[in-house]
Formats: sequence, structure tokens, C-alpha cells
Amino acid sequence: MRYTLKIWIGKKKSCQKGQALIFALVVIVCLAFIVLWNYDLHKILRVKIMSQNAGDAAALAAARWQAIFLNLAGDLNIMQAIALDSGDIETLSTISNLQARLCFVGPMIAFMASQQAAKNNGAYINEEFTRYLLDHANEVRNNYSRTFGSNGEQLFVEPYEGCWREYAEMLETIADNGIAAGPDNAQFYTDYSGGHYLLMPDFYDAVAGKIWCWFYNNALELLENYRNFQPCWWSPLPEITRKVRINSEIFSLCLDKLECKFPSSYFTELVDAASSRNFSAVPSTNFLKETTVWYIYDPEKWTEWESINPNGLNAFPAIGPVKPQYNYTGADAATRVEAISKRLFSSGNQNIEDTIVWTAAAKAFGCLEGNLPPTACPVVLPVFHNVRLIPIDTSSAPYGGGYNIAWRKHIAEHLPEYMINGPPTTTDCWYCQQLIQWEDESFRQSGIDWLKENSHLCTLPSYGGGRRGGGTRRGH
Repeated sequence: MRYTLKIWIGKKKSCQKGQALIFALVVIVCLAFIVLWNYDLHKILRVKIMSQNAGDAAALAAARWQAIFLNLAGDLNIMQAIALDSGDIETLSTISNLQARLCFVGPMIAFMASQQAAKNNGAYINEEFTRYLLDHANEVRNNYSRTFGSNGEQLFVEPYEGCWREYAEMLETIADNGIAAGPDNAQFYTDYSGGHYLLMPDFYDAVAGKIWCWFYNNALELLENYRNFQPCWWSPLPEITRKVRINSEIFSLCLDKLECKFPSSYFTELVDAASSRNFSAVPSTNFLKETTVWYIYDPEKWTEWESINPNGLNAFPAIGPVKPQYNYTGADAATRVEAISKRLFSSGNQNIEDTIVWTAAAKAFGCLEGNLPPTACPVVLPVFHNVRLIPIDTSSAPYGGGYNIAWRKHIAEHLPEYMINGPPTTTDCWYCQQLIQWEDESFRQSGIDWLKENSHLCTLPSYGGGRRGGGTRRGH
């Protein structure tokens, strides 16, 4: 009996040891999953912080150089006044030539500085960004001088002889060093000018997210009246119009030139600017009688900063109105950094990658005496002394971003075909997928029905709460 009992007790202890081993294995597996998940989480956060630092640094570096070259344009205007005062005609010609090149060389130096700032803050070279810039450089060199409008006129006339060749070479030089931060407010001469729903990424975002308030505030007639693609319901895409282009497509200074007399009411400001910049000579009032070409702020670009006006139609939710010395648009810099974070913890045999995107914008600020905005004097003066980050939605970054390659591919390749044949049956293009969804009549009707009951939710207060109308994935 004792022997039998002893055997039974031994079996019981052995069974308990097996259960403890299984429990320990379960705990180890759970801990391994937690460790891997925690590693992935911290890696994503690290990549996000790195991308934010790189994007902010790139935008600030570009805007700082924009400020430098805006001041240099103002210095050259002062030098022109001094040359006019002394009757130095030869110097006037040299100054005019310098100013013409300044509008391209300045932004290219800003572009180069932004890349170095991004790399110094941990951003890696983006092969797709680099390839796109090289392709564009080839387009500038080979096609810009050969692009004609419907009436046979040359669309892109060189602002000075050899401009397109020099511009293409500068773009290639920057691309050869690799692009880490894409210029997200790049506006190429071949871009559409906008004014069409199919050129608004907000439209695609609203379709994807069923953001019916966007349609209520921006395109209610489109939602209610659209029937089907065939025959093509959409109006034609806008044509590229001929325009004298004197600014770089990337980080533009947004300047224009005008043949006129210097406005005499701002003679004091010019003299003060000359003194603050330590000019050895100061012009007298004699040059005010002369008419010549001055570099001025482009009146279409340097306007009131309406996008951050809290009482504006699509205003950024600012706390209050912008002070006069900051209340102007114009030259600014927006950048895009895209980074990949690979996960260790994934389901199955798939290698999951997270794409981290950060967009940032910065702008140069300055003022005349009395806290007047620099644009109070239409002629550029060297008064820019500060650079700040600004919300991306208040910058000149176009819809979807100037360096959102997927969007640019959709606009350049997919949209023209869509305008002829309608939406494709299957596609990998996210924007095309939204056009397929848009064709579903029941989908559009669901939006109309929702607005009948809930349109009162689409009206936001003047202050705070987000961008009016919804449909945007940016705001910082």
C-alpha cells in the first residue's frame, strides 16, 4: 500500500510541473509580444519625432534664405536709387541683370539649405523625391523653351537669356546630392491653376471619409446635381495660360517688376533702410523724377493673410486677428518629409511598413516704421528680420502638397485619361478609387439624406474648432 501511494504522489507532482511549464511558456510568449509591440511603438514615435524635427528645420532654413534674398533684392533697389541719383547708367544695367538672376538663384540656395537642414536632423534621402526632381530638371531643359499654347505662342518665355539651362543645372546639382525634404509648396509652370473640383484633394478626402459637411460648405450643387460620368458631366480641366514668369517654381520669392517712378511717399523708408544696411551713400530726392524698372512685391501673391483671418470663409482657427506687421502672404517655404518605419511585430509572414509623413511651413517676416507691413511700400526694401514656423494650412502649399508624388501622378497621368474614358474598373491609385466610389448613385444619395437631417452641424463658429468645411488631413 505504501509503495502504491508513493507512486501516485510522484505522478501528481510530475503533472503539476508540466502545468507550470505551459503557464511559463504562455507568459514568455505574451511578454515577447509586448516587448515587440512596445519596440514598434517607440520606433514609430522616434521616426515621427525625427521627421518633425527634420521637416521643421528644412522649412525654417528655406524661409531664412528667402528672407536673406528678399533683403538682397531690397538692397539692389536701394543701389539702383543711388545709381539713378548719380546718373550711373552702366550700373543700372548690372543691377537689373543681378535682380533677374536673383529670383532663381536665391530660391535654389534656399532649396539646398533645406536639404542640408533635413539631413542634419536625421532625415534620409528619399529616392522617389530625388528621381522626381531629376525628371523635372530634364523637363525644364528640354521642354520649357518648346512648350506652346493653343494659339502657337510660347508659354514659358525665358526672363533672361539661358535661364532655363541654368535653372535645370541648379536643380540637377541639388538632386545629385539627394532630396530628403520635398518642397511642398512647389508650383511648377506646367501645373493646373486650380478652380476645378477634380484638382482639389479635399474633394477626394471628403468622398473617402463621407465628410458631407465639406460638400455642404463647398460643393452642395455638385452633390445634388451630379448624375453619371457619361456623357462627361465635368467641365474641361483648365488650360495652362501664358504668363511672364520671373520667379523660381520652388521656394519662390513672389516678386514682380514694374517700370515706374519710386513712390515719393516712401522716400524716408528707403533712406532709413539704406542707413540700417550701412550704405556708404544715401540717395537724394533727385532719383524720384526718374522712371525705371523696380522689383516689387507681386500684388497677386503679397496680399492680406486671409487664410488665418478668424472671420474668413475657410480660415485657420486662430485665437484672434493677425497684427498688421504680420498680416501678409507672399514668400514662404513648405516642406514634406516621408520616412519608413518597419515593424518587428506583424501578423503572418508579411513585413509591415508604416509611412510617416510630416509637412511643415515657415515664413519670413518684417515691417516698416510704425509696424506697417513691408508691402505698404510696393517696392521691395530690406526689412525682413525674422523667420517663424506657420500652420501648413495657412501657407502657400497647394492642395495635396507640391511634393505629394501620388497626387502629382494622379493629376498628370490618371486624370486626363479619366476625363476621356471615365473611372477605371480596378486601380491601385487611391484617388482613382474615390472617383469609382463617387459614381455610385446610392453613395451620393446617402450624403444628401444625411444633410437633410444634419446640415445644422456643418456650421462652425468663427473662432476655434478646426478648418471650416472639413475634408483636410492637415492643420498644424
